[in-house]
Amino acid sequence: MPATGYPPPDHILRDLGIRVDVPSASTAVARLPWTPQVAGADGGVRAGVLAVLVDLAAGAAAVRVLHPDWMATADLVVQLGRPAIGSWVEARAEVVRRGRTTLVVEAGVLAGDGDGRGPAGGRRVGMGTVTMAVLPARRDGPGPPGDPTFPSRSEFGADGLTRPLAEVVGVRTVEEASGRLSMPVVPYVHNSFGAAQGGVMALLGELAALGALGAGAGPAGLPPAGTVTDLEVAYLALGRVGPIVSEARVLASSGGGGRAVVELFDAGADGRLTTRCNVAVAAGGRRRRAR
Repeated sequence: MPATGYPPPDHILRDLGIRVDVPSASTAVARLPWTPQVAGADGGVRAGVLAVLVDLAAGAAAVRVLHPDWMATADLVVQLGRPAIGSWVEARAEVVRRGRTTLVVEAGVLAGDGDGRGPAGGRRVGMGTVTMAVLPARRDGPGPPGDPTFPSRSEFGADGLTRPLAEVVGVRTVEEASGRLSMPVVPYVHNSFGAAQGGVMALLGELAALGALGAGAGPAGLPPAGTVTDLEVAYLALGRVGPIVSEARVLASSGGGGRAVVELFDAGADGRLTTRCNVAVAAGGRRRRAR
């Protein structure tokens, strides 16, 4: 969840054009505009970008429930039943469980048309689930993240991403066939702890799985023949130094689809394992119809 002053002026969340609304103490809605740069083979917003959206909405909902304590994302799951196609896509998050050490948030993923400022509407295309570790506030620690008041709105600016997605986050292909990609840890992709943002790590896992399954033609062009439908991410340690390097293991493969496990390592921190992603890819894709 953003702390005061987060995200900075030059940041992926701003370039994505995300808007966050907090209507109550335990709910939040994060919305971004559709652009070709965030779309996968089926024309819908790719799962890794939806992970960024779900993570942000979940944090915005959780911060009010946990205040003044902090939290960190431990597990994140995005499941898609249909392409996230529309002029906008949003994650509607709600806290469903608050325990002593963990908090669980569920988020419906919806897509719709129009300017996105009218009635809620939208078509449900999937869902996300986020489990967060509760970090008790300390007297000698930083202040609580974000503003606990509601209702509130945060608009990070921009009309949506206008440059290739992998390019803006600095993804570089090391060895595509094995899903080996590299991404620097720079302020542009930082979370409020100064480490790689969790949704961006999920995106790197998605791209690595597509490459390993033969479902992508490289991060620069991003014209994959397959679409990620299930993305399960376990965060084991913060990626603080970088570059973050991926290693993929294919579990099943058929015609550009299948399943893969991707592990992300912080090469600058003695190769520490930071993240493990389980990725399901559906073969083929349907291009977005022209308006």
